[in-house]
Amino acid sequence: MACDFVVLVRDAHQKIGHRSVADVVLDALESVDAIEQRLTVYDATSEVSAINQAAGDGPVRVSAETFAVLQHAARLSEATGGAFDITAGPLIDAWGFTTRQGRKPTAEEITNARSLVGMDQIGLDADERTVELRQPGMRINLGAIGKGDAIDHVASRLKSAGINDFLIHAGQSSVLACGDQFETVEAKESEPDQSPRGWKVGIAHPTKPNRRIAGFWLCDAALATSGSGKQFFHHRGKRYGHVIDPRSGEPAGDMLSLSVITPRAIDADALATGLFVNGREQATAYAEANGSMPVLLVVPGERQDAVDVETVGHWDWVDPPLGASGGSTREMT
Repeated sequence: MACDFVVLVRDAHQKIGHRSVADVVLDALESVDAIEQRLTVYDATSEVSAINQAAGDGPVRVSAETFAVLQHAARLSEATGGAFDITAGPLIDAWGFTTRQGRKPTAEEITNARSLVGMDQIGLDADERTVELRQPGMRINLGAIGKGDAIDHVASRLKSAGINDFLIHAGQSSVLACGDQFETVEAKESEPDQSPRGWKVGIAHPTKPNRRIAGFWLCDAALATSGSGKQFFHHRGKRYGHVIDPRSGEPAGDMLSLSVITPRAIDADALATGLFVNGREQATAYAEANGSMPVLLVVPGERQDAVDVETVGHWDWVDPPLGASGGSTREMT
């Protein structure tokens, strides 16, 4: 996962039995280390590394927790039409983004990489709890779903201990909020104070990280953002971002970022990636078909360095995009 996990708690002086909030939070964060040890590709002894090392050589038995994440990844891949794919690593390599040295690969390089990509080339046996990568050279990376799984585990530990008002963020692209940040929300002088509405959360500008696109209240839900605003390169006048469509082998192209709100962080993380890959039109259609799932899309504007913002579903705005409502847009510079 290669990112820091941060927990904010409304009442830091709350006592949980004879324990302090800090002790409970630290214990909950220790569960991240255990998940990291199972799912990381950076430790040769992890379960994911064992799966990758056995590619083409047969199935590998894994823990129930790891198998559950893999099953969920398969379901989300199907839900996004294959846009979310944990086997896409060879394509990311081909485009040079693994080493952060973007390059335009040849058609042959893309074809070769695509032969090692595809959820249909993963065998999942629920009875034996085994995982098989059917082609030598295949590999999986759970970075786009494992972080959300870890956030959900931390949240579960905190709630089980009796802490109900908290916010967790990991790498600043994934956030989960439970309960309320304040007991009451201060309003303008002419208005009474309002009931609490969750935690104030902001969405960063995809190409200007010191600026915000919008701010809103997030309550008992998770937010994740995917985009190519920070990692990209230009080749012969064309911009290529680091988020690759595993079906075409080409970078996903018509948005700068996409943010989505779901009840669980594991779903937000994966759907942000999958919907970004699917593009503006399909992402909007998916959100509308799934109960007007809250989605915020940032697309290039007509002027240089400007962006347009579009939203689907209900957002409880603190600092809204201009005229924000379903399907609204604004141009920002």
